[in-house]
Amino acid sequence: MSERATGEPVGDSDYIAIERFLTREAALLDRRAYGEWLGLLTDDIVYRVTAQVVREAAAGNQDYAIIDEDAASLRMRVEQIANPRLTRAENPATLARHFVSNIEARHGNRPDEFEVEANLLVYRNRAGVHEGGFYAGARSDVLRRVGGELRLARRLVRLDHSIIYGGPVSILF
Repeated sequence: MSERATGEPVGDSDYIAIERFLTREAALLDRRAYGEWLGLLTDDIVYRVTAQVVREAAAGNQDYAIIDEDAASLRMRVEQIANPRLTRAENPATLARHFVSNIEARHGNRPDEFEVEANLLVYRNRAGVHEGGFYAGARSDVLRRVGGELRLARRLVRLDHSIIYGGPVSILF
């Protein structure tokens, strides 16, 4: 990896590595391989999911956090959703499929970091619900090389929802 200015688009080899990372991560989440997914995170992970309060156009929408986690609270969340005895929201488990697209990647503030923007669509189907549902939004990630491997250091998911239907948000984005 060659050093570049912050905000400069990454080269092809870094872009392919980032795309592979995001594809692998989505596959792990789809398979509910949460232990492996946790292995993709840095120790100082910040993981945030927001929805929107819709306001008049002149005022603009306002984000509000529905999930705000660090490494320790993410481990607890994973333990809860992976263990059917600890949650009713995921017993039986939600069927989910993650789609990540429109990936843009730039060099970050540090030589070993990348700022990644992407669109996100998650299809989910829960037991007892006749129709599946979707979460749609945008993700802003910071990926960091740790020991030569990409790891997720920051994630901000901005859902394009003002109302979250289908009960509590019990999946990972």
